[in-house]
Amino acid sequence: MKILLVGPLLPPIHGQSLAFTRFYESITSHKKICIDTNMEYKSTFMKYLGTFKIFFMMLYKIIFYKIDVIYFTCSRSFLGSLKDVLLIHLATLKKIKLVNHLHGSDFYEFLHSSPKWYQKRLFSSYSKVDISVVLLDSMKAQFEDFPTMKLEVVANFYDKALNDTYAKKDDKIKNLLYLSNIIKSKGIFELIDAFEALCKKYDTIILHIAGGFMADEYMSIEEVKQAFYSKIDNNNKINYVGKVFGKEKVKLLQKSDIFLLPSYYKSEAFPISIIEAMRCGNAIVTTDYKYLPQVVNNQNGFLVEIKSVSALVRSITILLEDTKLLTQMQLHNTQEAQKRYSLDTYIDRLHKIVF
Repeated sequence: MKILLVGPLLPPIHGQSLAFTRFYESITSHKKICIDTNMEYKSTFMKYLGTFKIFFMMLYKIIFYKIDVIYFTCSRSFLGSLKDVLLIHLATLKKIKLVNHLHGSDFYEFLHSSPKWYQKRLFSSYSKVDISVVLLDSMKAQFEDFPTMKLEVVANFYDKALNDTYAKKDDKIKNLLYLSNIIKSKGIFELIDAFEALCKKYDTIILHIAGGFMADEYMSIEEVKQAFYSKIDNNNKINYVGKVFGKEKVKLLQKSDIFLLPSYYKSEAFPISIIEAMRCGNAIVTTDYKYLPQVVNNQNGFLVEIKSVSALVRSITILLEDTKLLTQMQLHNTQEAQKRYSLDTYIDRLHKIVF
């Protein structure tokens, strides 16, 4: 069986590109053809140019190759969805099995907020998809408009590199970690404000921040950079390390005690970073937002109100004061991640669905 994979390969790295790349790598080379759709950080002009290139590659591969199944990661933007519509149409003409994988939480919103003329095209196209894969059972609602579509649940995973030990936690210091893109809607500024408040009471805490800058609907990249550096410049307990990969990323996760992601990002679903932090023995503090309550509960961390500095301070304070509770959560999370979120489990589930 030959498979055509259409989705974002690494680099740059984010949850969707990591998940797509690991599935791509799991398939023997003679069985796969891949079209890379990763255009993160590219200019608008280059994105349009890249989209036309993807259109051509899809036409060529599907027309001239014998394809048995197509696996793709659906987009939730107008430009990206044009690619999906063409792909679905071509696959339908050639009677090729279609498997779609949704990594975000905003497909339903995108579908229903599209212009009426385009909404009809999206409904018509996605009604032809055979299987859609979602990250959580509750995410099946993203495709409730397509009753004939088969829905499968495959939870996210942590990478195998996290099974190796590169660093240990420090009994004298409590290391707090933010590991995600630096975007306003990921709650980075609320987190820094909360940490500033905590520093007035605790001397033995350090906040490590890792990630690259990105724009969202609130702020441009330049605005984020300016605001970020102005907030951290006068606090020597905030350690910004930029983007981290490989062993450096694993070390950062393993030496940390509390992982913080106070997100209200529009497409937040099931962040791989939370699973990675769990595997490395971190308690989790995130927001009561979208699907995050399906991932984090009172056994592995705290859920806080979005955009609330005081709620962050309260939850982090509990973990700093109650070391027994912190240790229990750290141990629980390590065991839970190993049991439920291994890469092997993820790959095995996807292979059974796709093939």
